[in-house]
Amino acid sequence: MAQGSRRRKVVLKAGAEGWSPSSGPDMEELLRSVERDLNIDARQLVLAPGGTHVVALVSTRWLASLRERRLGPCPRTEGLGEAEVRTLLQRSVQRLPPGWTRVEVHGLRKRRLSYPLGGVLPSEEGSCSPETLTHFMQEVAAQNYRNLWRHAYHTYGQPYSHSTAPSAIPALDAMRQALQRVYGCTFLPVGESTQCLSNARDSRGSPACPSLLRAEALLESPEMLYVIHPYVQFSLHDVVTFSPAKLTNSQAKVLFILFRVLRAMDACHRQGLACGALSLHHIAVDEKLCSELRLDLSAYEMPSEDENPEVSEEKNRTGVKSEKEGEGRPGCPTCRKELQGLVLDWVHGRISNFHYLMQLNRLAGRRQGDPNYHPVLPWVVDFTTPYGRFRDLRKSKFRLNKGDKQLDFTYEMTRQAFVAGGAGSGEPPHVPHHISDVLSDITYYVYKARRTPRSVLCGHVRAQWEPHEYPATMERMQTWTPDECIPEFYTDPSIFCSIHPDMPDLDVPAWCSSNQEFVAAHRALLESWEVSQDLHHWIDLTFGYKLQGKEAVKEKNVCLHLVDAHTHLTSYGVVQLFDQPHPQRLAGAPALAPEPPLIPRLLVQPIQEATGQEDISGQLINGAGRHVVEATPCETGWTRARPMTGEDDLEQATEALDSISLPGKAGDQPGSSSSQASPGLLSFSAPSGSRPGRRTKAAGLDPGEGDEGKIVLPEGFSPIQALEELEKVGNFLAKGLGHQLEEPEAPQAPPPVHLQSLFHRDMQALGVLLAEMVFATRVRILQPDAPLWVRFEAVRGLCTRHSKDIPVSLQSVLDTLLQLSGSRTPMVVKKGKLDPLFEYRPVSQGLPPPSPAQLLSPFSSVVPFPPYFPALHKFILLYQARRVENEGQGRELVFALWQQLGAVLNDITPEGLEILLPFVLSLMSEEHTAVYTAWYLFEPVAKALGPKNANKYLLKPLIGAYESPCRLHGRFYLYTDCFVAQLVVRLGLQAFLVHLLPHVLQVLAGVEASQEEDKGLVGTTEDEESELPVLGPGSCAFGEEIQMDGQPAASSGLGLPDYRSGVSFHDQADLPDTEDFQAGLYVAESPQPQEAEAVSLGQLSDKSSTSEASQGEERGADDGGAPADKNSVKSGDSSQDLKQSEGSEEEEEEEGCVVLEEEEQDEVTGTSELTLSDTMLSMETVVAPGDGRDREEEEEPLTEQAEGKEKKILLDTACKMVRWLSAKLGPTVASRHVARNLLRLLTSCYVGPTRQQFTVSSDDSPPLSAGNIYQKRPVLGDIVSGPVLSCLLHIAHLYGEPVLTYQYLPYISYLVAPGSTSSPSRLNSRKEAGLLAAVTLTQKIIVYLSDTTLMDILPRISHEVLLPVLSFLTSFVTGFPSGAQARTVLCVKTISLIALICLRIGQEMVQQHLSEPVATFFQVFSHLHDLRQQDLQLDPKGCTEGQLPEATFSDGQRRPVDPTLLEELQKVFTLEMAYTIYVPFSCLLGDIIRKIIPNHELVGELAGLYLESLSPSSRNPASLEPAVASASPEWDPQGGSCLQDDGHSGTFGSVLVGNRIQIPDSQPQSPGPLGSTSGVGSGGLSRRSEDNALKRELPRSAHGLSGNWLAYWQYEIGVSQQESHFHFHQIRLQSFPGHTGAVKCVAALSSEDFFLSGSKDRTVRLWPLYNCGDGTSETASRLIYAQHRKSVFYVGQLEAPQYVVSCDGAVHVWDPFTGKTLRTVDPSDSRVPLTAVAVMPAPHTSITMASSDSTLRFVDCRKPGLQHEFRLGGGLNPGLVRSLAVSPSGRSVVAGFSSGFMVLLDTRTGLVLRGWPAHEGDILQIKAVEGSVLVSSSSDHSLTVWKELEQKPTHHYKSASDPIHTFDLYGSEVVTGTVANKIGVCSLLEPPSQATTKLSSENFRGTLTSLALLPTKRHLLLGSDNGIIRLLA
Repeated sequence: MAQGSRRRKVVLKAGAEGWSPSSGPDMEELLRSVERDLNIDARQLVLAPGGTHVVALVSTRWLASLRERRLGPCPRTEGLGEAEVRTLLQRSVQRLPPGWTRVEVHGLRKRRLSYPLGGVLPSEEGSCSPETLTHFMQEVAAQNYRNLWRHAYHTYGQPYSHSTAPSAIPALDAMRQALQRVYGCTFLPVGESTQCLSNARDSRGSPACPSLLRAEALLESPEMLYVIHPYVQFSLHDVVTFSPAKLTNSQAKVLFILFRVLRAMDACHRQGLACGALSLHHIAVDEKLCSELRLDLSAYEMPSEDENPEVSEEKNRTGVKSEKEGEGRPGCPTCRKELQGLVLDWVHGRISNFHYLMQLNRLAGRRQGDPNYHPVLPWVVDFTTPYGRFRDLRKSKFRLNKGDKQLDFTYEMTRQAFVAGGAGSGEPPHVPHHISDVLSDITYYVYKARRTPRSVLCGHVRAQWEPHEYPATMERMQTWTPDECIPEFYTDPSIFCSIHPDMPDLDVPAWCSSNQEFVAAHRALLESWEVSQDLHHWIDLTFGYKLQGKEAVKEKNVCLHLVDAHTHLTSYGVVQLFDQPHPQRLAGAPALAPEPPLIPRLLVQPIQEATGQEDISGQLINGAGRHVVEATPCETGWTRARPMTGEDDLEQATEALDSISLPGKAGDQPGSSSSQASPGLLSFSAPSGSRPGRRTKAAGLDPGEGDEGKIVLPEGFSPIQALEELEKVGNFLAKGLGHQLEEPEAPQAPPPVHLQSLFHRDMQALGVLLAEMVFATRVRILQPDAPLWVRFEAVRGLCTRHSKDIPVSLQSVLDTLLQLSGSRTPMVVKKGKLDPLFEYRPVSQGLPPPSPAQLLSPFSSVVPFPPYFPALHKFILLYQARRVENEGQGRELVFALWQQLGAVLNDITPEGLEILLPFVLSLMSEEHTAVYTAWYLFEPVAKALGPKNANKYLLKPLIGAYESPCRLHGRFYLYTDCFVAQLVVRLGLQAFLVHLLPHVLQVLAGVEASQEEDKGLVGTTEDEESELPVLGPGSCAFGEEIQMDGQPAASSGLGLPDYRSGVSFHDQADLPDTEDFQAGLYVAESPQPQEAEAVSLGQLSDKSSTSEASQGEERGADDGGAPADKNSVKSGDSSQDLKQSEGSEEEEEEEGCVVLEEEEQDEVTGTSELTLSDTMLSMETVVAPGDGRDREEEEEPLTEQAEGKEKKILLDTACKMVRWLSAKLGPTVASRHVARNLLRLLTSCYVGPTRQQFTVSSDDSPPLSAGNIYQKRPVLGDIVSGPVLSCLLHIAHLYGEPVLTYQYLPYISYLVAPGSTSSPSRLNSRKEAGLLAAVTLTQKIIVYLSDTTLMDILPRISHEVLLPVLSFLTSFVTGFPSGAQARTVLCVKTISLIALICLRIGQEMVQQHLSEPVATFFQVFSHLHDLRQQDLQLDPKGCTEGQLPEATFSDGQRRPVDPTLLEELQKVFTLEMAYTIYVPFSCLLGDIIRKIIPNHELVGELAGLYLESLSPSSRNPASLEPAVASASPEWDPQGGSCLQDDGHSGTFGSVLVGNRIQIPDSQPQSPGPLGSTSGVGSGGLSRRSEDNALKRELPRSAHGLSGNWLAYWQYEIGVSQQESHFHFHQIRLQSFPGHTGAVKCVAALSSEDFFLSGSKDRTVRLWPLYNCGDGTSETASRLIYAQHRKSVFYVGQLEAPQYVVSCDGAVHVWDPFTGKTLRTVDPSDSRVPLTAVAVMPAPHTSITMASSDSTLRFVDCRKPGLQHEFRLGGGLNPGLVRSLAVSPSGRSVVAGFSSGFMVLLDTRTGLVLRGWPAHEGDILQIKAVEGSVLVSSSSDHSLTVWKELEQKPTHHYKSASDPIHTFDLYGSEVVTGTVANKIGVCSLLEPPSQATTKLSSENFRGTLTSLALLPTKRHLLLGSDNGIIRLLA
């Protein structure tokens, strides 16, 4: 009682501040000395929580000079108030003002280091060479011998030997030297007198251990040694307390942290430095879980004699309550004792409510003054009436504020979002919850607004200063806030007084006269009986069992922080202290007053008797002056049974809480072993005594047992001599002196502290730390600064009582470090500051006492460290050691890491990948390393991850590497065909095409993503969206392609999370059942387009939707990767063709494959016309305008030239890659993905005014001769679009003319179609660019069309291309965003396009087909002339109603005119334009011009006027300058003097010379002589002559589309990419004859350009899938594998290493690129052959096989021998295993038996999860699908769909006539095949649907034996019994 009241007095005196335990006098002294010695202002210093060091806010400049060993005074924080500085020093604050940083100052008092320290440095330094077993055994033997001898000497020899003590040096010197060695720098003297020793050398050595937290500097003052560390933002304690999900499900992460800590400890011990009493706070951790050790130097300080009393007093105060309270309970952990004491004190009323709640806040880690994690107290009244109405403490404040309805709504909405599949990406965005926080930082600042500087409030609450928005009264504050109260409202009257002139004080309620009175009354209310009665409910809600499980859901108190399984690090959150209902406070009944009431009858008797039995304790007088009966134990008389029943209830209320199933819970509920020891944090039942450990017999040493060798004893050695001497002494004493023998007292002088014993204490501290990590939830209630022995006692009790909760991997190490088992005697725990907790036995289980080196050794097997840890550690050290400043260093670092990576990935497990991946991801997203990381590290890492995880983790950084325009240098690596081949293989074809290809192609539209283009794009998405669907009815004639496919999701649309902070492959395990079937990025079904994504550059599609990914992305487990074939376009030599990309050195291979690719390209196209030099010719001259706009002033021209060269290389590489890819993908995929993306890019080439500027020609000849009669001078956009056009034309070269007519022209007509926007007055910039792109592309296409085709589609070109373009061009109401410039360019382009067509078709055809467009074009001059004649004063008054004024024209029509556009039109259609237009057309059309163009005379006149306007002197062509700047002339006369200005036709033609075309009168219809002379394909042609060809032949390509291929292709390009249904059309595309026996199995490789087939003829063949011929052609196989001895019944591919696995009763693993056998696995007994095989998905590399004796075996193809072997039969006789399937996650395998029985097995444990009779007949085939779905078919004619663990099937399909013996999966559909040659399509989703088609005999002969589906190409491969495989669509 006395103690309780003393504590209460302290609290009342110190107010809320007194609760923090760590500010002892020691720490005050440290603060003062840091301020004095380091010259840091006291306001910038604060004690760290736990009180071990000081945190200082310093400027970065000061820190930099300190690193250079110059120490000046630290600058003050100017411009920041004291409150702001205090906030910046809080742990949860991460953003600091620029130029400032935080450091930790650890200090050692020299006066406490004066004791001698014995023990020298361990001599062995040989840790560099790899350890061998013999070396390890020798070391152990030698150490054991030394230890046993020393132990014996210490026990039996030392007391009698009076030799001098071993040499010991002062601890101070030892420390100083050790610190300098460990941190690699010398001490810098500071302070008033700097006479202290300091080495002269200034060089910073390299620190001895990299996994140690580095020191910024070591400083020495006369009294102190300082170590300055960088600030540690997060420690391991934060991880286990606030983000436990970061470590759940991964033993490897915990072991790796331990591994790095041991490495650091080992380095320190080698340098003679002990690490101290380590705790979880001492391990610094970053987001990547990279741990660094921070030493606990204070453990070296030995308190001197005069300081002892103070220290012991402090220990009593901070450490543990005095011993007497828990003495009676043996084995009770000390931490429980403290909390138990607190609880009992509160329950019995010995401490106040306020003090108890503050202590709970402290134990939960809440920190005074931390805006994110301030202590919380309940609001108890609402202040409406005097002394307020009491609030309901059974509900949280959030619930009272928001109401149950809103909380239910929040919970339900988040639950639905969670179920709908938000869980797919890393951290689920939606987790069902009710509340998000108990006290947010905003609320905290609103509470303290009166005392907080204005700048801080603006930073946190709202950016604009609105002082009157803050609650003005306490009543308003209480009703407004959803959060709980803060202690200041109960203790601090000053919180109401405002420091802001414009913000009034916070008003206290009217019933209080002053702030002080309110605080006292408020505090009294908190202590009142009404509050005390219900306070335990509030504790349950805030710190107790109602935070999780069913109770939390019931109380609407599910807290987001506890259930969201977040893996980001944080230093605050919600902490649960109790997992049992909190007991109620025993407050006396209110009726029981000290004086008896006046009662007339004698009823008073029994009460007095009852009361008299108890001793009435004194009451507390509370602050308001009223008596509050607070702590009278006499209530037991009234409710005698109550405490007992309470305890019983608590005993029984321990049922395990059902948590919301998230991985985060795993840590909190370690096991439900017994109902009595609940799996949580604290139960209030009295803890049972800990069971004593099992005693093991002492391991006695039997010397020389069975040993031939003799032991040579020293001379005169007599073992019994000492006994004889003792006997003599005894006799002498007894007989001679009449005295008995007593044991001599030990000498008083304490032995010197030995370094070895400090090392032992380190190991014990490590053991305690590990146990605290395991039991994190149970030791939360320990003081943060509890001494080591207190922590040890606490965890030892936990380890013995809950030994089942310790992970297997840590059991033996904890046992070794803490000696949990086998202790013969009760352990004596030493409590001295420098002693170890207990003595280790000299030899334990054959090993010496534990040391870091011993635990790290691979031979000691104390800790099961995986074999890849040392290599992974080395990789991470390499990553951390190098700072990357520029590209060169970036490349070096990545190259070094790449060399190291092989060793890491050799044995790595998925858990190890989780540790490695964040480092790779951050390299991929850093500027200087991104490109090189992709080039070097992507392939090996993605190979280990497998396609699904590679998509999930690597896709976003890859997109980043392609998107960021600044890294030009080395970027071409990412565009080489070998790298793109790796992308296709490692991400999977579908994912690559949908998510990455658009970003890869983007480079073709200009390297620099011009900024204004970006702005333009963002602005225009909406109009494009709305324009799209409205296409004229006629446009469908062009094919259905117009249903523009959905846009691949941009990186923003994918919503990819950032995994640099951490990775867990286990989150898939918790996906809801409704998850979609797609692999890869788990695309949720979202039929509606997503707006947000259409912002990334060149990506702006015409219709956007992410659900494209939901195409056939599902790949079966067996057809994983693909040969990364760089060059397999078409080649006879198969071995060259299938050259594997990953095998050879990266550089050589890249060159090799590029060269090869070029040779083959010629074969493909039959012409070398594809060299890029023509398109690229002018690139070098025009690099400046695009990229170097901002930079070109500063840089020298040299670098600009180099940059141009770099761009040229980049574009060359990219074009080459696109050509290779177009051939590799085949016609349908190339058209759907490559061509569509290129067409979109073409538009972006012209966006923005810069792209519409005319370029300066590079020729010496003057500009006017550049181009012939229909060629214009290019604008910049034409040069940018060169590569895009060249790639588009290449696709046409590959696949023939239909590409031009069926794909490109419909897109052009879509681009120029008039928009449907309501206000036609303005185009958007994207539409404007689209018009320019359309005209440019049409011009290219027309050159390549044959005469017949051109004549066929001419009417449509006229109506659907030319007229719409002209309607925009000549419109008086539609303005162009870029004004006259864009209109001029379009005008010039359109002239040359019409002129080109005229040249191709001749005059008569022009009159027939093109008269309307030409006339429309010329008409605009008349209209403008009319308007000028009328001098139309269009007054804009009418415009206000939205009506444009109308004008009458000379043809009698009235048309609306936008007056604002007149100026623009006049700028465009100038005299010069009239001249430009008139000259060529009068040449081309001759006399016909009169018939077609009514106003030709007017235009002729205007042209004449233009000529006159040129002064005679400037008619010299050399000096001819354009008259109008914006529209320079395109066709200018060679000599003005020759021209006759009469405007008659024909006269121009006779005088045009140069390289213009002369039109002879005799041949008016000639297509032009240039048609034949255009040299097709000579690479050296200049750009101009190539472009000037009127007609060019499309070469015949081997892959040209014809027949069935053409029909199928036309259908395919019309199908939307979102099409999720498989449509089977029975179009035969190709045949593959070659097998001589029936085809038993077919499997496509993942890149879908090759497939494998296994046959009865004992061969496996590899076939190419390139289109060829018209559907009747046959293709030969590329490679035959003939090593099998029996019929091959299974063939598949291992995803990660890309090997082929085939089985004929024995398994063969072979390389598809060489045909070489890598491994064969024969059955153990030839009589038990293998009957079924399946491959595991990456990241696993195993093959699972079932043999005929129902045994399942796993083999890892990287290692010899078996991995596991499981029996499947289990007593039943289910028959043979017919089929195996592995789930896409690799977690489970399902076996189907010949009896129809199915067994589901866990691959990690071998446990049978389920066995059930699935079918009545033999099981024929099983496949496993995403989302735990199984599909099985049987000979009972049924196909059944199962959920893994549900009893009933979800779908059941029956085939009428014959069983489904083969099937494959397409998205959420099953494509089935039967012996009757019927192909069926069944749905896996609701509602069930089934459709069947009978194969016709002309398409398929023989009986169908096997089937495989190509999901991206949507083709079927069908194998038959006659050995022929057919490709059908």
